[in-house]
Amino acid sequence: FAVAADFAGLKTEIETREKGNADAVRLFYLATLPEHFEAASRNLTASGLVEKGNPRHRIVYEKPFGADLASAKRINDVLAKILDEKNIYRADHYLGKELVANIALIRFTNRILEPLWSRRDIDSVQIILNENFGIKNRGAYYDRYGAVKDMLQSHALQVLSLLAMESPDRLTGEHIRMEKAKVLQKTKVTDLFLGQYDGYLNEANVKPGSKTETFFAARLVVNNSRWNGVPFFLRAGKNLAEKKTVFHIRFKPVECLLAKTCPSDNNYLTIRIEPDGGFGFEINSKSESGDFEIETIGLDYSHAEHGAKGKDAYAVLIYQALLGEQSFFICRDEIEYSWKIVDAFRKDGLPVFSYAAGSDGPKELAAWNEKNNLFWKS
Repeated sequence: FAVAADFAGLKTEIETREKGNADAVRLFYLATLPEHFEAASRNLTASGLVEKGNPRHRIVYEKPFGADLASAKRINDVLAKILDEKNIYRADHYLGKELVANIALIRFTNRILEPLWSRRDIDSVQIILNENFGIKNRGAYYDRYGAVKDMLQSHALQVLSLLAMESPDRLTGEHIRMEKAKVLQKTKVTDLFLGQYDGYLNEANVKPGSKTETFFAARLVVNNSRWNGVPFFLRAGKNLAEKKTVFHIRFKPVECLLAKTCPSDNNYLTIRIEPDGGFGFEINSKSESGDFEIETIGLDYSHAEHGAKGKDAYAVLIYQALLGEQSFFICRDEIEYSWKIVDAFRKDGLPVFSYAAGSDGPKELAAWNEKNNLFWKS
């Protein structure tokens, strides 16, 4: 992709296949390191394979988009000179997951939720992205980036922005992306905890003595009128006990006489992505075991139990790119605000605690949780 002459033959082949098909879409997927984006994009445009402003000519850029704010801006500046935004599809495969893509629909098509979706009624939000495998054969890449850049800057902040955004004018493309960007502009990290699984230093292409984190827990805030004072707790890691992707919205306790005489638990709305996609809502009800005793009951929906099969996230992204639906992709402002959030909180000098592979993370996390008045919901 860095040799200009190689693109001439590709153009001839594509033009031959396009003959007689006026509706043909050209889609190029760059699953490369970000330092190759500029050269590949220049060659695609210089060869005529992608024409600036032609909405049927599209380039998908796989994450990571840059290594920090400065590099992301540089790539965006280059692309802006040779492409229109309608040609550019910045990918994050989490946005191709069925229930992640469904967050906006859950929020804005259910009247019972939107009036409660603010600091008045929500106590805190948890976003958990656990993986039960290591870095596999990606040592050279992962040791350069680490969990914060690999997961917080991308997947975790995308989920946060979907959960926290204002209602867009329409649930499509640029409207959704604009509201997500507004959230990220007001978001900051206030506390961060780092860990590294035992055995990471023995992985191929990892530098001796590396302090690269494979686990993080973070406290973030969104400084706007809807979310002031509500902590967002984000957590992700490699080689943990189980693979789990789940989001918990914890509502504030009720304020009434009954609650004071019969203490009740907080209500939770849970959105499960993996391993069992679905939704759950925890409410309080009278227990059958005694007068005015309260118990928590769960209202649950499982996609699998209703015959729904999850679609491959990458297949979803490619399909949506072919349709030209950009709501499944990330705009320039989102990318740059996300890097700004990560760059602003310097993790240099923070301790990196070890943890056993197959565990729930470093044992030192307990003190961090206590400091933040946090109990991670399972």
